[in-house]
Amino acid sequence: MARPVGPARTGAEEEAAGVGVGAPGPAYPFAPKSNRRLAPGQFWAVPLPGGRFACGRVLDVPREPDLHVPVGTRIFLAGLLNWVGCVPPTEDAIAGAALVAHGFAHIKTITTTGGQVLGQRALEADGITPALWRSHEAGGVVWVYEGARRLRPASAADRDLPVMGMSGYSVISVLAEKQSGGRS
Repeated sequence: MARPVGPARTGAEEEAAGVGVGAPGPAYPFAPKSNRRLAPGQFWAVPLPGGRFACGRVLDVPREPDLHVPVGTRIFLAGLLNWVGCVPPTEDAIAGAALVAHGFAHIKTITTTGGQVLGQRALEADGITPALWRSHEAGGVVWVYEGARRLRPASAADRDLPVMGMSGYSVISVLAEKQSGGRS
């Protein structure tokens, strides 16, 4: 039987792991080689045809082993904002932009689209929280998650929640182009 994910890390554990309050933040921009320096709220440019840009966000980075959440050194929960601009996104430019799509992704989602993490803006500042989703359809205990965090066993009321999956490297580009209406 699957066990719930353990408690959140303490500040000392986060500091030892190189994340959190006591750790120095990354210098922007940077091209990630793993998810070690990724953190919720970071953003990158998603180039669109015609020289315009959409914006991808890091929503969560799974770090604790879990049967239903892909954990690895290159996996993270990616999101696409309802933002399109003539220049790459900035912290101020994306303020208030809502989340329109999300899914677990490989860091190549960043490196093959925008190439670099450009900065960070707190998800809470924009009212963004990772969506609820189910671990699977049936067979064994079906779990409800928020981002990469296991919340509870699913109930009948959760049956309409989506089942989260993995996205290919260019899925965010395809979704961004559809969202922008294909306008160049």
